[in-house]
Amino acid sequence: MNNITQLINRISELTVLNKSPQEKQFIASLHDSSKVPLKYEDQDLLDYGMSFIPFERLYQKAEEDFAKDDSFGEQDYVAKELVKWFKHEFFTWVNQPPCDVCGGDTQAVGTTSPTPEEKKYGAKHVEVYQCKQCSAIVRFPRYNSIRKLLETRRGRCGEFANTFTFLCRAIGSRARWVWNQEDHVWTEIYSEKQKRWIHIDPSEGAFNEPLIYQDGWGKKMSYCIGYSVEGARDVTKRYVTREDMALPRDKVSEPLLAKAMEDITIERRRKFTDEERKKLEEDDELEKKELDGYSPSQTTNGEVGPRESGAGEWTAQRGEDGR
Repeated sequence: MNNITQLINRISELTVLNKSPQEKQFIASLHDSSKVPLKYEDQDLLDYGMSFIPFERLYQKAEEDFAKDDSFGEQDYVAKELVKWFKHEFFTWVNQPPCDVCGGDTQAVGTTSPTPEEKKYGAKHVEVYQCKQCSAIVRFPRYNSIRKLLETRRGRCGEFANTFTFLCRAIGSRARWVWNQEDHVWTEIYSEKQKRWIHIDPSEGAFNEPLIYQDGWGKKMSYCIGYSVEGARDVTKRYVTREDMALPRDKVSEPLLAKAMEDITIERRRKFTDEERKKLEEDDELEKKELDGYSPSQTTNGEVGPRESGAGEWTAQRGEDGR
């Protein structure tokens, strides 16, 4: 048996060492994405973010909810109230931006490169629109800077998840920015009460509805990776529980993916204390057991519907309209 185990381990080692060009590229993209949550730890930025949050109102409602149902922690309810406020009062979804000149409706005409000023705030490309009434040209930079997004307060799922995950850190929650290969992003927070990570989608205002994508949107997915200041985790099993909704995972071998998650996690926790690492490793083990024995009934609110955010034609093109 020892010889068989050694052989399996050796094959695994060789698989990790022999990466194809596609695998190298995918792994490099995972490492790049893992840096996104690091900007959420800037104390000056956190202080700035906290200045926007209606703490008194959120905590009062959270206390009321906790008194009615203590299955979730009070901090979990604060995050639940935060996403309601964020979606309905703070941030605005953009299909086509309104005209800067007359406020009229616009239509897409293409994309262009960002200006130096737009680049300064993390914009990698700019969508260009034209007003249907006055013909003015409207630029819509896709910003990545949290500080800038706290000012513009608009965007699509990328801007929503980026800003909201940051605000979860601002209220003191452990938070993950979750990236999906099929062009969506959302948030997870850790519940100390339930000892598990809870799904939150700020563009939908969804709390604890991990099956919203496969069962509500009809969205098929391959990879869902959660990133935080604590490391990286393949959380696909939390969101894809049906074989007919699982897309091929062919970007990288499973041993290589596991190694990438491990490498990122080790790097992120390098400066943590032994006690902090021990606690996180215990949490990791609990999550592994949860994901390996995933039961949808344990981690969802029940019925989920089609996608709310985004225009109908856009969601249909993305296969997210629940059909």
